[in-house]
Amino acid sequence: MQRQLDRRSGNLIYAPPSPRYAEPMRIVLLTAALVAGLVCHAAERAWQTGTWGDVSTRRQMIDFGPGSSTFGPPRPGVEMRALADVSVYVIETDTLRIEMRDTVAVGRRSIDVSAGAPVTFALEKNSVYVRDEAGVEHKLRVTKKTVKTPARAEPYAALGGGHLLREVSRDGRYIVLEDGSRWEVHPRDWYQTVSWEPSANVTVRTARGDGGFDYELVNTTSDEGALAKYAPKK
Repeated sequence: MQRQLDRRSGNLIYAPPSPRYAEPMRIVLLTAALVAGLVCHAAERAWQTGTWGDVSTRRQMIDFGPGSSTFGPPRPGVEMRALADVSVYVIETDTLRIEMRDTVAVGRRSIDVSAGAPVTFALEKNSVYVRDEAGVEHKLRVTKKTVKTPARAEPYAALGGGHLLREVSRDGRYIVLEDGSRWEVHPRDWYQTVSWEPSANVTVRTARGDGGFDYELVNTTSDEGALAKYAPKK
């Protein structure tokens, strides 16, 4: 609403915005709603964690087909071919091996990853969304998905108290106790474990499994608990 001066009474009144301002305002509001919708959708993805496997990139000629677009505007009736960088990625979890591909123009950067590094991703039909270190999403095309047969985990034999925290990874994902046992923390509890201090007293107990996280590490020094997965040495 805009304030206008009523010539008869001399008072300020509120009136609808001028038509020349209404359309730009409508565009701004629609754009804001679209951005908010995209952010909400990203937040609703079923995010999970895994590890980057093999990563390779090769340059090859790509046939986009008649009338298709390469990396520019479409040209109807013309068979489009272009030289491109094709990157192949692999994500490994306890239950899945996912192979993905990303095709970009020569010289254009795809997502930078390192084999063996942790990754946060969401699998949606034939696409995988991954987050880089800055939290930016990247969409990759799934080319192959293999379901693994999970191996039976070796049970942890030293349940109970009396343990000491030896080490916590920088992101709170991994914990090592004084006996050398290594633990992977459930993603929802990283915000707690990232601040746990070495030499804190820890109690280990079993818990109702959530995706294989069948133990709870209780930091009795800070009175906090975190679901964890026992990762025995191989």
